Amino acid sequence: MSVYKRGKYWVVQFNHSNKTYTRSSKSTRKRDALELERQMRQQIVDTQVLGHREHIKLHEACDDLLSTSRDSGAYSSLVTAINRFKDYFNNIALDEITNRDLSRWVEFERRRGIKDITIRLWSRQFNKICRNAKRLGYYIPEFEWGEWIVKDKPIRYLIDEEEQKILKELDPSIVTDPKHVKGRQAARDIFIVMIDGGFRINEASILKWSDIDFENGVIYLYRSKVSNDDFIPMTNRLRATLLNRRRVVDSDYVFPGRYSGHKSIKSNFALEGAFKRAGLEDVSSHNLRKTFATRLLNRGAAITDVQHLLGHSSVKTTERAYAAFVKNERFKQTIDLLDEQVVPRLKVMK
Repeated sequence: MSVYKRGKYWVVQFNHSNKTYTRSSKSTRKRDALELERQMRQQIVDTQVLGHREHIKLHEACDDLLSTSRDSGAYSSLVTAINRFKDYFNNIALDEITNRDLSRWVEFERRRGIKDITIRLWSRQFNKICRNAKRLGYYIPEFEWGEWIVKDKPIRYLIDEEEQKILKELDPSIVTDPKHVKGRQAARDIFIVMIDGGFRINEASILKWSDIDFENGVIYLYRSKVSNDDFIPMTNRLRATLLNRRRVVDSDYVFPGRYSGHKSIKSNFALEGAFKRAGLEDVSSHNLRKTFATRLLNRGAAITDVQHLLGHSSVKTTERAYAAFVKNERFKQTIDLLDEQVVPRLKVMK
């Protein structure tokens, strides 16, 4: 079916030449969606057959991407970036923006005190807007961004001693109140899910028992941030933790909410509290995912395997995120060569 209803609006979606075209009609009437589909198909003919290219306003291009990204985990950051673009560029045609305009926007955000790493994130959202508009058949020029001067910051990950401190703070046997026992056990279990499986906090929170295959030792999940299905093999500790939890949890969700459904990612006070009690003020739940990745890389795992286990859409994303860690570890190993005792390999002849 080429038109369907999402929420209160009708959405057009169809395939053409192995490409999927999706666009919201922003209308509650089905006939408006059918008319939009006719226009979209005609536009494809004009652009791919006749070589014509339609222009699109910046605001419309932004709204087109927003309408198909509501289920994405990066939706909130996309909204923030789009608001920045709309405020600065106004509603001009997307192809009227020049590389010089983009450079001026970067300097404008820097003067406002925005860090380069945030501006770079927003620039990627701008590229995503352009790719989506181009996919829909609009004329989009090739934009170029200048070099980004962003220093590689050390990745904050847990060492083994820090992990043991947190697990000690999450030990349910050290509290007596039944509510606290239950809360600490859930926090301990979700801690192990994240650090042994590389889950994001929202992915762990919505995990269902139907997603877990204990027989084959894998967890199936849908990653909303990159819109793909994936699976994660379980470590022995993770499998044992989930098996124990299965015996005491009567819900479709591994981490059920207080009243119904799944646990809210905003009510993670038990886990955050354990970090503080362990004296780790600079640690958040996302550092558990980074610990998972750095442990794999430190043990010689291929960067492409780490990419798939993290659910990154491109290996470049993984390389970009962990470049500093890989470089630092490689430099340490190189310098350690100087501490090794040198054994002469050649026999000295007198």
